[in-house]
Amino acid sequence: MAPLEGLRVVEVSLGVSAVGAGMAGCLPGTLLRDLGADVTRVCSARRSTLDAGVEFARVWDRGKEIVEVDDHEDPARAAGTVTALARDADVVFVAGGEESAERQGLGYRELAGTNPRLVVVRIRPSHNALGVLPDLELLVHARSGLLTQIRGHRPGPVFGDLAVAAAGAGLSATVGALACLYEREATGLGGFVETSLYDGLQALLPMILGRVEHHSPSTTLLWRDQGPAEALAYRCADGEYVQLWFGAKGAYEDFLEHMGDPPSERGYNADLMSGAMTGRGERWAARFATRDRDWWIKDLGGRKFRCEPVWRQGEALRDPHVRETGLSVDHRDPERGAMTVVGPVVRVTAAGDVTAAGDGAPRAGLPTARLLSGVRVLDLSAYLAGPITPLVLAELGADVVKVEPLTGDVHRNMEPMFAAGQRGKRAVALDMKAPDAPAVLERLFRWSDVVHHNSRVGLAERLGYDEATVRAANPDVIYSFASGFGDHGPRALLPANDQLMQALSGVEAAQGGDGRPPTYLVWGAIDVTGGWLATCGVLAGLYARGHRGGGQSVASSLLGAALTLKSGAFLAADRVVGGPVLDARQTGYGAAYRIYQGGDGAWFALAVPDAGAWDRLRDVVGAGGLPASPPPLRTGPGGTQPEEALLEEAFRAKDAAAWVTELRAAGVPVEPVAEVDRGGFVAGFVDDPVNRALGRVVGYHWGDRGRVDQPRFPPRLGPAPAPRAPAGIPGLGEHTAEVLESLGFDAGRRAALAASGTIRAH
Repeated sequence: MAPLEGLRVVEVSLGVSAVGAGMAGCLPGTLLRDLGADVTRVCSARRSTLDAGVEFARVWDRGKEIVEVDDHEDPARAAGTVTALARDADVVFVAGGEESAERQGLGYRELAGTNPRLVVVRIRPSHNALGVLPDLELLVHARSGLLTQIRGHRPGPVFGDLAVAAAGAGLSATVGALACLYEREATGLGGFVETSLYDGLQALLPMILGRVEHHSPSTTLLWRDQGPAEALAYRCADGEYVQLWFGAKGAYEDFLEHMGDPPSERGYNADLMSGAMTGRGERWAARFATRDRDWWIKDLGGRKFRCEPVWRQGEALRDPHVRETGLSVDHRDPERGAMTVVGPVVRVTAAGDVTAAGDGAPRAGLPTARLLSGVRVLDLSAYLAGPITPLVLAELGADVVKVEPLTGDVHRNMEPMFAAGQRGKRAVALDMKAPDAPAVLERLFRWSDVVHHNSRVGLAERLGYDEATVRAANPDVIYSFASGFGDHGPRALLPANDQLMQALSGVEAAQGGDGRPPTYLVWGAIDVTGGWLATCGVLAGLYARGHRGGGQSVASSLLGAALTLKSGAFLAADRVVGGPVLDARQTGYGAAYRIYQGGDGAWFALAVPDAGAWDRLRDVVGAGGLPASPPPLRTGPGGTQPEEALLEEAFRAKDAAAWVTELRAAGVPVEPVAEVDRGGFVAGFVDDPVNRALGRVVGYHWGDRGRVDQPRFPPRLGPAPAPRAPAGIPGLGEHTAEVLESLGFDAGRRAALAASGTIRAH
């Protein structure tokens, strides 16, 4: 049985644009559908004009029962449809403005009043100290300053193609719903979950959202500056691009030798942070331009360093590995016919026969207080993608024990990445290669409800925490493996990272703009997406174990996370059908959804979601030649739309602030672009009074770094107060003695383990 089989989910999206916020309203139902739930989607019959010609819904809505309502002409009747469906549902997701939801009786109190077991998840309009924003990704990017955190092809802010805000909101909404469902197995009562696109940015960007009192080279690189200048993507003779990565030990040195480049005196990380890579990159660019991409892929394959093609969005669906791992599947659309789409990105399966694996009894009494209180998580992960999952579980109340080698997690020296995923855990330092390590691991396995790691395929078997070994000690455990390329297939053994996945999934190519070089987003968003997806799998596994009994296996991958962020693209008769196309100047998708410059050189974002807003825009601007209807967004190669040129010329007549004031007064969605450096971008979140009042900011002291401020992970849960993870980051081995004592290792045994080099006490 699928882990969520029998669950009834209602996904409500009223007045929400697929382009503007689609993943916030569609991703939760998509993920739960793939985990076995029955999903009914209620959406507006009247669609946003931004979505004309955009076919995301063909992918996101497959397998869902679709109910269209006229919430514009008859909002009461539309609300009645939702209310009737909610009476028999387990979860209701509601996306849309206040007029569409709370004022129509679609709030938690009203819906739960007739169904106390209901979990109500609300994706609310974004707000911070500057006020409320409509559910439009571009406006959230503009207000937050994210558009200045992209290295574009020209000076100034750059339109953000990747919908990180909507994806983060959708992922956190899904996690919140699953956590409440798990708790409901013990209490019998539902609850509520709240998030927003603004929260979604914080959910996916913890690697760059941090502030320290005393900087180090790594915090300077990512928390003060915008990351390395050299992106390691190079144009080949045929006009296609390749992406390099030197993350493995000795990879950088191997590449330099292979290319005949002078050896590095200080190593890869030092060259990266000092800017020394820039000069090397210029030489490498000249070399790559001499051969076609296929030649380079073959020449550079099978070495310590990695070289992958930079594909456009949707092209990965043709790849044999993507196909073999189930990330590319066939679908028959009533109108399009045969299609190839992104398949399930998280798999949760029962661990063999339930009665053979464990006692087969439901584990419904685990929550001792709220949410995941009482759940014990063994974190054997490293880097960034792996540790995010246990951190989210810790924020939901779980007791997380992080196991590191005696020398520490490899990312302790890359502090922004380490800080992004390590708060709220207890730290144990253990040499897994030591002769006595299996005895320690076995007791940790018995202690755990969840064991999670993201090691390379085969490493867990060599170090003794593979699923068979863990399950022999604890048959009922939730075993979560977050791989790079998947646990099988032609690419399974290859190392992976965020940047390679940006290349393969089309993120880099799409952000580069029409006909321009790829643009690397130094955000870690794919790593973090992978962490959230694995969390969804773990929570579904806990729910299934609590509901039916028996251990569960969770499989996710970094490749699946990357494809999730571009999951609106599909193949029709082997032709890629993508979404809106960013222009070569990286200003936007078309006249109605892009950034413009005022006469003073300042920028503002314009998002026109319907014909009424377009009419009001025409009245304010007064530019002759603008058509009566908003032009559709670009969905293929092409130059500047005539309407864009007209608006660009008109907007040069006044300062950007004056246009924002006039357009806002007319009810046209518009937002000034916050042009801030990395420090100002971070301060916008951690110093915002609304963020602090809502508990979205965590502060703590971290050794030589002094005071650290970071956003907490969303969502907000209720009605009872949710548990919180401890604020700080543990020192290496800080809790080794404490944890081992709780496992039954007395002082003498711990001393012997320390003397043999098996453990390191803090």
